[in-house]
Amino acid sequence: MNILEYIIKSALKQKNITEKKLDQIKRRAAFEYKIKIPKNINLLQAYHGLLNSHKVKKSAILENLLKTRKIRTLSGIVSITVITKPYPCPGKCLYCPDEIEMPKSYLANEPACMRAVLTGFDPYRQVDVRIKSLKLTGHATDKIELIVLGGTWSAYPKNYQNWFIKRCFDACNGIDSKSLKIAQKANESARNRIIGLTLETRPDFITEKEIKRMRELGCTRVELGVQTVYEDVLKKNKRGHDIKTVIRATKLLKDTGFKVAYHMMPNLLGSNIRKDEKMFEELFSKEDFQPDQLKIYPCSVLKSAPLYRLWKNKKYKPYTQKQLIDLLIKIKEKIPSYVRIIRIIRDIPSQSIIAGNKVSNLREVVGREMKKRDKKCKCIRCREIKSQ
Repeated sequence: MNILEYIIKSALKQKNITEKKLDQIKRRAAFEYKIKIPKNINLLQAYHGLLNSHKVKKSAILENLLKTRKIRTLSGIVSITVITKPYPCPGKCLYCPDEIEMPKSYLANEPACMRAVLTGFDPYRQVDVRIKSLKLTGHATDKIELIVLGGTWSAYPKNYQNWFIKRCFDACNGIDSKSLKIAQKANESARNRIIGLTLETRPDFITEKEIKRMRELGCTRVELGVQTVYEDVLKKNKRGHDIKTVIRATKLLKDTGFKVAYHMMPNLLGSNIRKDEKMFEELFSKEDFQPDQLKIYPCSVLKSAPLYRLWKNKKYKPYTQKQLIDLLIKIKEKIPSYVRIIRIIRDIPSQSIIAGNKVSNLREVVGREMKKRDKKCKCIRCREIKSQ
């Protein structure tokens, strides 16, 4: 019997195995056999091996204890992000990085992008690799929220869009279908069902025709790059659309039953702390906006973005860490209870950020500071019971 098998069988002999008891068994085995404490992922692989060879009986409790990063599927749904191939974006935004051989606004060293690069931006391989990785670490993949990111989705050729989404469904189904409709139908009874599909685009691409097309693809949520509610700030940052366009896009999407997520960017060129705070008041006090979900991305200076030159010439200055934390606390206090803040900060490695926030766990830092000040955020994410 090898050491991993010994640990698994010792754990299964316990009447009420807990994380503490499992840890004790692992430490005792490591001390006895003079090895490093085994990782849960290795124990999980050993457990599945024993299960497949009928040497042990299935234990949902042990499986849950060995699962890595439990938060990923705590809600019963797992998110899988796929990235589209590099393709010209119609936007000329100042803050947007433009790396060679990457979709506009994305960097090669972001986690999801690294997976995309390794798979040659192939949608089937991206989904397949992610499903296998999740299963390997003990996560269920029976309910998948598929998130498609990269550049401006609506600007990609329609044939590519159809092929891309179909191949994502094919990967979940484990079979190649002749058409997207057939793949969608097959997915209704597949082991890995796509129960939500998110597409990311610009407000100026949302039309009735585009909405019908998104529905045909199976889209349920649309992420809009809104960034700000101020006309002067949009112009200074060369966003390429006005506020009326945002309002129209939001109305069209809501009227047709889509979930609407806004990307908002505090600290843009031409804005300030007072304006940014007021911006989030307007988002939820005016009927023109009121998104269901938010991604808050404080502006960062990246070398491949035009903003870098302005920062270098001292024409742009990011907020200090204290200013940003104080602002985010004020923003979070204003969020209504029906809204979910999906993310605070982009998943950009700190070494790629020239100026601006470099704290990778900023949401956690803001949360701790709010607790100290006896303040609360009412958003869905902050009110979730999680594992409690």
